[in-house]
Amino acid sequence: MRVVLSWLREFCPTELSAEELAELLTSKGAEVEAVERPWERLRGVIAARVLEVRDHPNSDRLCVARVHTGSGETEVVVGVRNMAPGDIVPLAGPGAMVPLLPEPLAAREIRGVVSNGMLCAPDELGISHSHEGILILPPDLEPGTDLKRALGLDDAVLDIEVTPNRPDFLSVIGIAREVAAATGAPLRIPEPTFPEEEERADEVATVRVEDPERCPRYLARVLRDVRHVASPIPVQARLTAAGMRPISAAVDATNYAMLEVGQPLHPFDLALLKGPGIVVRRAREGERMVTLDGVERVLTADDLLICDLERPVAVAGVMGGEVAEISEATTDILLESASFERGGIQRTRRRLELSTEASMRFERGVDPEAVPRGADRACELMVAWCGARVLSGAVDVGRAPERRWVSMRTSRASMLIGYEVTPADAVSVFDRLGMRSRIDGEVVHVEIPGYRVDIEREVDLIEEVVRIQGYDRVGATLPPVRQAGGVPETVAFLGRVRELLVRAGLREVQLVPFVSETDLALVGATDAIRITNPLQAEEGWLRTSLLPNLLKAVRRNLHRQVRSVAIFEVGTVFRLVAGRPEERPSAAFALTGVADPGWTGGGRVYDVFDAKGVLEAVAAGLGIRLDHGEALGRPFHPGRSAAVLLRGERVGVLGELHPSVAAALDLTGRIAVGELDLPRLREAASEARIVGAEIPRFPPVRRDLAFVVDVDVPAAAVEAVLREAAGELLDACLLFDVFEGDPLPPGKRSLAFSVDLRAPDRTLGSEEADAVVARIAERLARELGAELRTG
Repeated sequence: MRVVLSWLREFCPTELSAEELAELLTSKGAEVEAVERPWERLRGVIAARVLEVRDHPNSDRLCVARVHTGSGETEVVVGVRNMAPGDIVPLAGPGAMVPLLPEPLAAREIRGVVSNGMLCAPDELGISHSHEGILILPPDLEPGTDLKRALGLDDAVLDIEVTPNRPDFLSVIGIAREVAAATGAPLRIPEPTFPEEEERADEVATVRVEDPERCPRYLARVLRDVRHVASPIPVQARLTAAGMRPISAAVDATNYAMLEVGQPLHPFDLALLKGPGIVVRRAREGERMVTLDGVERVLTADDLLICDLERPVAVAGVMGGEVAEISEATTDILLESASFERGGIQRTRRRLELSTEASMRFERGVDPEAVPRGADRACELMVAWCGARVLSGAVDVGRAPERRWVSMRTSRASMLIGYEVTPADAVSVFDRLGMRSRIDGEVVHVEIPGYRVDIEREVDLIEEVVRIQGYDRVGATLPPVRQAGGVPETVAFLGRVRELLVRAGLREVQLVPFVSETDLALVGATDAIRITNPLQAEEGWLRTSLLPNLLKAVRRNLHRQVRSVAIFEVGTVFRLVAGRPEERPSAAFALTGVADPGWTGGGRVYDVFDAKGVLEAVAAGLGIRLDHGEALGRPFHPGRSAAVLLRGERVGVLGELHPSVAAALDLTGRIAVGELDLPRLREAASEARIVGAEIPRFPPVRRDLAFVVDVDVPAAAVEAVLREAAGELLDACLLFDVFEGDPLPPGKRSLAFSVDLRAPDRTLGSEEADAVVARIAERLARELGAELRTG
């Protein structure tokens, strides 16, 4: 919400500067993101009277204007010709500055004629976005008058970030009400006044509401003899500074009233309404209408429409339609001021992807009591700006709900805030906020005005007390806590996994959880959850694996010439299980590029063994054992991938991407990845005990054992049986050689392990070591058909 400071001071005459107000409002919960001065660079622009407009001697498109500046005459070359002798226009002479130009103006020759500055269009002065012609000023301005002072352009704008729970801040009066409560300055909100005709509005138009739940109140006023003119220049400047586009006096009046009061309004051309009358109803499924932006909208039965007696003329609370749009030919207007149910407006806005100033206010909550005031303020402005005649009365269907009462115990407030709050203290706060209250012992009962849709329960009132009294009054002492501190076990485990991956040399990334159908196909997902309203149309699914987006991050890094990429993510994946959505934490990593970029690295690139090392580091840190299972199919390389097993069950994947898959993803080089299902790892880790061991006092007995096995027997399976057979005497086991070919028979290979055997309390003898080796050989022969090589 952009609030012009002078506009704010009309309702709350505070002497605080813009910067002081920004600090004050931010401390009260209305965060001011910036203080802007749109006309700060406007200097030296004055009013001038046009004396003569003649053709440029050397151009068919240009003209020369001779103007009176109050102290003399001067000539200016102009590119348009909408001014005439006697008009008052803005003149930026030599040395003057306008917001759109970076440097002061100077006299210069244009096609052989010296131009002493320029006559300004509205956009060049920051008054509106129009550049169609020179701005014609009010005729009562004297030549030589400084326009910045005369038009009130020496002003500031507060850019306020409005949270969804405070829709009352989406109006100048709402912010003024907050300033008055914070400073004690008076709040002055005059009632709109204007003459009314004898002709009655309900004799001219009708209103019928067919869905009172979605439209609790609809009020229509009728205005006649509306002139199509521009709104006053200071009004255009205010609207532009507030982020609105000035259009015409009638439209500007509705926008001005909306920004001031907070009540969205919409004007219809009465002559174009069939009946004339208004019907508020649900749309028929598939019904169509063209909105003011020229787009044909296809509606559903959940959408609420404003119709005349034959057809839709607006999407309720969102945008009007073309069929009854006011134009230069409009003379009679039906002015809509209504209250709509928040949820319905929000659903329609999201489905149509059509956000407007009106929808933003309605879906957050508009004051139901402001319906007549918003309409009356717009009528008052149209009478003043357009010469409109207002018919007496209004066609008013429905009513505002009764105000709610919410109670607050001062003992509860004192306990939550941390300092004593008396009933008198609370009543003082609510008086400053303009809320009626009464005291019943230690309980304060408060009447909630319609504009405070955020106050629903006792704690909301307590928040108002501390907010107005000042958060600086809240002490810094820690409250007593009756339960042990710490983080939940599941969160602690995720942090533990992150730490282990960082220790393994990887960097953490955080990626969005949305993926495309191509991403789902990459990991073979068939149980993905579709997003109803995706941020991007092509990414309309929740991820079932962390790998697709992780690979996109790898690609972005490679495209930016990063030589070594080692990243991981710990995040949530989503699946449909038995028709119900399920969320599970997962960890994934990706490695590519130079593994050791230093001069000692030799240019070695990451491969599947680096990924295996990361996996082993995580398993060791968690105190669990992970094994490798069968090779994986696409998108993995069949000879450089494996399923990750925990107690025989698959808990993840490990391997390099297939070269063709990597090429399709625009990735170069070897890409090693891994992903683990964390809940099952957490169960195993909770059972594991990591015990510190003493430094060995006795030497190991080392045996190099080579076993001949079938080529399809995984080395991991051989190592697993070897470790189990060796038992507690096994100190270390390392695969150091793999051999195939002569003299081994075809289909066979040799796996050589370096085995260290050690006892904690004695030096092992050869006989004990030989017995362990025999036990290992027997188990491997029996379970895997392995043969111990002896020669």
